[in-house]
Amino acid sequence: MRITVALAVTASLTVLSACDQTSMETSGPPQPISDAVYVLPDGDAPAITMAAWQDGGMVQSAAGMNAGKAPSHAITYSAKQANWPTGRVRVMTFEKASGGVLHPITDETLLYVLAGTARVRVGGSTVSLTAGDVVSHPSGALRNAGMAADATIITWTAPSLTGETTPTHVKGADVEEGGFGSIALKRYQFPGNSVRAVKLAAGGNTNANKAATDSLIYITGGPLTFHQNGQDFVVTEGDFVREIAGLEHFWDVTADSGFVTTSGLPLGMEQIDPDKATD
Repeated sequence: MRITVALAVTASLTVLSACDQTSMETSGPPQPISDAVYVLPDGDAPAITMAAWQDGGMVQSAAGMNAGKAPSHAITYSAKQANWPTGRVRVMTFEKASGGVLHPITDETLLYVLAGTARVRVGGSTVSLTAGDVVSHPSGALRNAGMAADATIITWTAPSLTGETTPTHVKGADVEEGGFGSIALKRYQFPGNSVRAVKLAAGGNTNANKAATDSLIYITGGPLTFHQNGQDFVVTEGDFVREIAGLEHFWDVTADSGFVTTSGLPLGMEQIDPDKATD
């Protein structure tokens, strides 16, 4: 999300109930949320119990009821997700008491360490991650970075905007914080897309704006009041939001707030310059 005069975020008064989203414990790929739904509140995103364990040279995993059948040495954790038509956002919470971090990378294309530490393979190397780090196209498995510890990790499954899929580790410490006024922005750039971590101070607002791509958003602090298509509503920490390309929006920042997001390629669009992907 490029921020100039306004931030690209869209939401809707239309929300999703838990029964509308396919659970991760069911067989087959989860079905996308309806294209008419823009907000999945935290309370309507069911927390799914996950389990992962080492089986020889492979990391195996199970979800939902099947997690209860995992071996006794399995690490357990929880996950919530929004399976939007243009990409999936998943938030995984790992606890030291349950073994810390272990999760096999399957179709995840991006990850952001919201809190804690982990390690994962990037290209041909294993890298250590700390809070604020981003990885494009990780591989292998997320694991503890040393001793078991708490961690919260956000992942996206979304296509590259340009077709480039170069595995890249972007350290948060190396990304300069920009923005203007009450808006602080860290933009993590890599081939094919970017991740944006935004902090907003209470009392600000944005001008009406549109974007050329979807934005697949996880709210990290709030509440914020959104205005879209003449509707007003509130989102807060833990909510998932999808901005639809081309829809006009603006927002009021009613409390110190934040979010992380990446761009989702609109359905039917083959590619786009990432610098033109958002506002």
